[in-house]
Amino acid sequence: MRASANIPTLPKYIKSGKVNRKSPKSYFEAAQVKEILDQIDQTTQAGKRDYALLVLLFTCGLRTIEASRAKVKDITILGASRVLLVQGKGKADASDYVPLPDHVYTVLTDYLTTRGIDAKDIPACTEPLFTSTSNRSKGQTLSTRSISKICKTRFIKAGFNDPKWTAHSTRHTAGILSLELGHSQRDTQLMLRHASGDTTNIYLHQIGKLGNSATADISKEIFD
Repeated sequence: MRASANIPTLPKYIKSGKVNRKSPKSYFEAAQVKEILDQIDQTTQAGKRDYALLVLLFTCGLRTIEASRAKVKDITILGASRVLLVQGKGKADASDYVPLPDHVYTVLTDYLTTRGIDAKDIPACTEPLFTSTSNRSKGQTLSTRSISKICKTRFIKAGFNDPKWTAHSTRHTAGILSLELGHSQRDTQLMLRHASGDTTNIYLHQIGKLGNSATADISKEIFD
């Protein structure tokens, strides 16, 4: 049977499968972050490293590439503040920075002492901030792939075993918590080093939707 001339061809109605950059961001609540950190055994060098890495990612919102590129000497002082210099995405050098809260600095230096690096050694130390502890690559830079694997392993061990939680969820967590704690969109944008405020607005949009009680109220109206 011949197709009717009035029936349109299918391709006309097929949309391209573009990635939605405004899709929901996976993140952890503060209590969940504490659960993840609390299950890390800090009696080993690898444990102290993983703890320090996750504290830095969750608190300062670094990308995995930024954590991988960081050097020990990037822990420095600007004015009266202690900061970590950051080589951001697409940058040739560490031209940006994030403030380091006292707790984060203490955790980082505690880890560094397991490598024989004292606070006085930090300014001149060109070693990677985070290094491998495996026999085959001991002392080498921790790759982004390794960082992602460490994050995923620690999430799963704490009971958060879902594909939606990835290393990048630590960055989303920092952004969401910043906004939930009352910091402005501009402050959060600066912390995460977003080139455009539109990217940061995605987090605001998500908080707004999650706090929207419309569906709950509709459900009550129908069923209660």
